[in-house]
Parts: sequence; C-alpha cells; structure tokens
Amino acid sequence: MRRLSEAQAAFWQAYLETLPPEGRPVDPFVEASFAGPRESTDELLGLYLTGRKTAGSSIEEDFLAAGDPLPRVGNFWILLTSREEPGCLLRTEKIVVHKFYDVPPEVALAEGEGDLSLDHWRRVHRELYEPHLAEWGLASIADATVVTEYFTVVLA
Repeated sequence: MRRLSEAQAAFWQAYLETLPPEGRPVDPFVEASFAGPRESTDELLGLYLTGRKTAGSSIEEDFLAAGDPLPRVGNFWILLTSREEPGCLLRTEKIVVHKFYDVPPEVALAEGEGDLSLDHWRRVHRELYEPHLAEWGLASIADATVVTEYFTVVLA
C-alpha cells in the first residue's frame, strides 16, 4: 500500500470492513490521487459514480520515467475530490494496452467523456499528453503507449 493520509486510510478501512475476513485482499496496492487535472476531478468522479465512466487511460512511458509500477488487475484507487477527500474507491478489473493511434472506439466509450467518440478522446488526450512527451522520452504522440484500466466502483 502506498502512503495514505489519515482520511484515505480510514476510507480504505471502511471498505475492508464490508468484506468478510477471508475475502480481504492480501498485500493490496492502494493509491490515492485525482482523476486527471485537479480542476476536472470532481466532474470525472461524478462520471464514475453514475456508471458512465468505467475506464481511464494513462501513458506507460510516464510510469517508467517516474519509476512507478505499471497498473495491474486487482489494484485499488481512491479517487480524490478536488478538496483532496476520498470520493470513491475503484478496483482495476482489466487492462488493455495500445499505441496512441491504435486505441479503439471502445476505450472512448468506456471513458465516458464528451460525445463518447474516438475523435473526442484523441483530441482531449493529445492535449493532455503532448506537453509531457519529452520528459517521457517520446518524440511523438504516435509513439506513446496507452494503458487503459477498466474499473469497478467498490465503495462510494
């Protein structure tokens, strides 16, 4: 488990208490962070809570450059509100990996944003990722490896 604040640890503990002792995860990976930029995290949280958003994408090279572990099925994510409070707890159910321009329409639909089109997904994610390409060691967005995690809300 990554270091959690007191409120985040209490939120995680509240989830564990909903499970029978034999059903509790052993040595779980739990992190807490915003969904994208802080100013849009509340909107994205709302999409998860209504079930419209069931996935989120990131760039593999970002994880590698930061020395962070890549996402894995079974990981937990405490999605924070813009006030840094726990908003919900997500569990990673599935991971798919594509090059940026090979991301299929199903990913855009699962991410639940905008008009749900792949064109919208590409435009928004290109704007989000392109300023960071050099720090990730990438020359072009076409070289970026997109890691899409599919989530289930396990605690709201």
